Amino acid sequence: MAEKYPLVEQREYGRPEKRGGILRKRAMRDDDELPRLAAHQVRVFRVGDEYVEDQGQLSADDPVVVEASSVTVVDRRVEVPVLVETRIPSAEAGEFTVRAWFYCTVTDPCAVVRDGVTDVEALLLAHLREVPGLTEDGGDLLFVDSAAVRARIDARLTAYHEMRPATVSGLRTRHGLIEVLTPAEMSAIVEEMARDRRERERDRHREELEQQAALDRALREAELELKREEIRNLKAVRMERNRQEEELDKERNRQEFDTLRTRYERVSGAEQQEHDLTLEGQRNRFTRAELGQDFELIGSDPLAAAFLAWRSGDISADEVFKRLHAAEGDRYTRQDDRLRFEREEELRRRTLDREDLRWEVERDDQRKELLRREQRDEAAADRAEEARRWDLDHEDRLRRRQEERADTERLQRDEREWAKEQLAARADLTRQAIDRGLFDSTAYDAGAFINSVGDVPYNQRQREAPATDVKGELRRGPRQSPEGEAAVPEGDDDGFDPANQEAHLGN
Repeated sequence: MAEKYPLVEQREYGRPEKRGGILRKRAMRDDDELPRLAAHQVRVFRVGDEYVEDQGQLSADDPVVVEASSVTVVDRRVEVPVLVETRIPSAEAGEFTVRAWFYCTVTDPCAVVRDGVTDVEALLLAHLREVPGLTEDGGDLLFVDSAAVRARIDARLTAYHEMRPATVSGLRTRHGLIEVLTPAEMSAIVEEMARDRRERERDRHREELEQQAALDRALREAELELKREEIRNLKAVRMERNRQEEELDKERNRQEFDTLRTRYERVSGAEQQEHDLTLEGQRNRFTRAELGQDFELIGSDPLAAAFLAWRSGDISADEVFKRLHAAEGDRYTRQDDRLRFEREEELRRRTLDREDLRWEVERDDQRKELLRREQRDEAAADRAEEARRWDLDHEDRLRRRQEERADTERLQRDEREWAKEQLAARADLTRQAIDRGLFDSTAYDAGAFINSVGDVPYNQRQREAPATDVKGELRRGPRQSPEGEAAVPEGDDDGFDPANQEAHLGN
């Protein structure tokens, strides 16, 4: 029989919620509240006492859907086979098993939902058992005559169904194939069904084992992956730390290289400027020497100057001849020209001397300014490097302080746990000794000893904390050494030693 036939799914609705804007709120349902339909299925909504069939056109905000109290999905496939089994007596000790197939088609979905047709097989079985004379068709035949019994039952069911068809609300049923099985055939079928069920159970068990194995394997792989991830994280942290140290070294090297390069450029620039100024001074001195030698050789003689210009190619021979003739006319003015020339030469010489002096002064000023600037830059670089180193040392001291504090707290916690365990063991041994009467034969005040066993004393010992000048850290006083702790005595003056009495507890 088909599962969930003819009702595929049923849902009950509550009061719909109001959605929308403040001024246009209205009751509607979500799209998820409408069950999805296959091509051969329909929906039936119950609205009050009425049942409304829906082919899938109604939306979530339709009034029918909003006012419905429930919805049911109905299967409308044609000629759905439904198997019905019953037993009739035979002429032998066993019984025949009659298997009848009925083909059902939903004709009225609303009637199916209204009458609650959920178990079609039970209704058809009741109809089959109402057939008159069905149980007597095999009473006079043996198991070997199962074919005759099948023919009788088929004829009887066909005639009865024609006269009185099966009435199921909203369904049309048609009588189909009839099978009559002997006990051996039924046993074979049952055995086959049991074997199939065992195989399905074995397959299910194997699938569960495989799923469990896969889950265990996935868990192990996840744990392994977590461990690998931790290792990768540790490696990444180590690599990141190494990278930061390398970057720090590179930055330090770069800064030192930039400092050296800047210093070299400044020294090189100063030397180049000094060289240029020296060349300029030599050039000026050479010019002045040449002028002085020319003046000493030529003096105020225009003829000598004309011959010098002719030899240098500045004038021609005709010009020299003209100047020789003109020299006679200028004889009387030569003395005046010579004096004027001497005054101009003296003025030019003084001008050049002043220029040389000015160049010397400017060169000294520039050299001193470069030296002062270089010293300021070196001092600024040294201060920046000192500040950076101080920050690094400060961070290192703070980190070491935090690590030492964490180690100290962990050590104190371990000491308290160890003291608690010793006290518990001592109390247990004392209780056992008292229970076994070990105090009866010794002159020892058991009450005083029991009263001495109290809570774990607060550990007042403190480690020597390294004194640091880290800002925001509180300085702690020196901690007492572990030898300063008040230890619980192992034995008293009366001769009672719980540790030594442990060997006598079993006596």
